[in-house]
Amino acid sequence: MEVLAGADLRSVSVQRAADVSVLVLDNHELFSTVLMMALRARGLNAHRADLTRIEAVLLQAEQLPAGLVLLDLNLGRDGQGRQVNGVHLVRALRARRWAVLVVTDHGDEDRVAAAIAAGAAGVVAKSASLRNLLIMVLAASAGQPVMTESERHAWLTRDRGYRARQHERARRFERLSAREREVLELMAQGRRATAIAEHFVVSLTTVRTQIRAILVKLEVNSQLEAVALAADDRC
Repeated sequence: MEVLAGADLRSVSVQRAADVSVLVLDNHELFSTVLMMALRARGLNAHRADLTRIEAVLLQAEQLPAGLVLLDLNLGRDGQGRQVNGVHLVRALRARRWAVLVVTDHGDEDRVAAAIAAGAAGVVAKSASLRNLLIMVLAASAGQPVMTESERHAWLTRDRGYRARQHERARRFERLSAREREVLELMAQGRRATAIAEHFVVSLTTVRTQIRAILVKLEVNSQLEAVALAADDRC
């Protein structure tokens, strides 16, 4: 996937390496520490991001000379319990003149596509060897391309497809009444029709009618499909 996957570390030059800032945004302490130390050994000015608050991340980016952010899309929650969405950080970091390289696990392709569409320079898997990861980081730090135009086009095409599906999903959910949404939420929690009827103090027939209406409005054939559609949310 990477343009420089077969390159040698010595072939990737970084001018004034000490002046190149690299900010590691990853909530896995061991991974981020090892990566930061490896980058410093290569002469880069590497730092771990302060993930206690979203605002602290952006403040840190403003205080350092703009360089390269290594961004994990799965950042979990900050110190205040708020979910940190890596995709949403891409535009904010790009606005502060930072380049962004996504470093993530497999299975996150839709969110990677969103990050590329938001301006990320490329993506490298966490499972990649440290050598290949360093090649990508050094290249991105130096402003060199880390993926081909055809790869970028493929990611952007995937993102457009995802957004089209989400638009269609939203169109279907807009049909549901407030009570039908509540019934669907209980279905997603594993509640059966009998338990839902007891919860709302209504007849079982009423709940079954509501479930049928949900299936029709969502254009699905089973309760399992309805629950899966409700859970289909990238960000």
